Amino acid sequence: MRIRFSLGLLCLCFLSHVHAILAGGEFDLPADFPSNRLDPQTADSPFNAVGALRISTGSFTYSGTAVVLSRHWVLTAAHNTDFDDNGQPDTGLSYTLHLPGHGSLGTATAQTHPDFTGFGNPSIHNDLALLHFTNPLPELNFPALGLSMSIGQELTLIGYGRSGFGSYGYTTNASTSERRIGWNTVETLHSSSGSDGQLFRYTFHDPDNPLSLGNDRETIIGPGDSGGPALINWGSGQALVGVNTFTEGYGGRFGDIGGGVMLDPAWNWIAQTTGLTMIPEPGTLGLLIMGFLALYCYRARNS
Repeated sequence: MRIRFSLGLLCLCFLSHVHAILAGGEFDLPADFPSNRLDPQTADSPFNAVGALRISTGSFTYSGTAVVLSRHWVLTAAHNTDFDDNGQPDTGLSYTLHLPGHGSLGTATAQTHPDFTGFGNPSIHNDLALLHFTNPLPELNFPALGLSMSIGQELTLIGYGRSGFGSYGYTTNASTSERRIGWNTVETLHSSSGSDGQLFRYTFHDPDNPLSLGNDRETIIGPGDSGGPALINWGSGQALVGVNTFTEGYGGRFGDIGGGVMLDPAWNWIAQTTGLTMIPEPGTLGLLIMGFLALYCYRARNS
């Protein structure tokens, strides 16, 4: 029987077992280790907008991940803000964002997606929350917003916490400074009945599987990665297309399934809440340019 984990809520009872982006098999090739997955965290890192999120109730501290969208807005998983699963941010929570090179930043207020009803209550769809920071956050490599996710697309997955090997599990400790990176490929997109929320899923393949991206690239997320981004390459940077929220399986091993919330149905809510500008997809932009060129050529021929 497979078990589904809320990647932030599990931290309530197992904070010391928070884990993050997994390495491949310890003895497979190409050789891989958790240390190989660390972002160099240089000042110009393309992933410097991904931070470690710590949520405090006063008695307990929970761990998650978040992605900075602008100087004032941060996106994460809604269940990082809603521990009683009623779909609303809990009162009395405080949020601290840890950005390597910039230190610890706070304080923020949270609002969940209007269609989020609590993790698994009755579904795990629309598991999104926006955090608003009154004091401006640093100027970072903010991801592009507004693009769609598609089956077969390669995702860059980023998170903080423990790591280990897909062959047998976790071996490292969590921190607020170790940002790890891995990759996987979208296998399915699934809509819930009666809701426009949409989930994506992928499988953590072992390196002998022909679908694997390679022992040194394939990964899965885990508790502590909730709210981290699923990115795609776009132009000279990165575009945000999903938020990581859950796993299904046996604890970060080969064959487990990871996934999260596809952002395409949520862009209107994000834009209306934050005032941020969405961009057209490259294909759409190309069609617009071709249309203008065709109109220009037509006018030139008929002038």
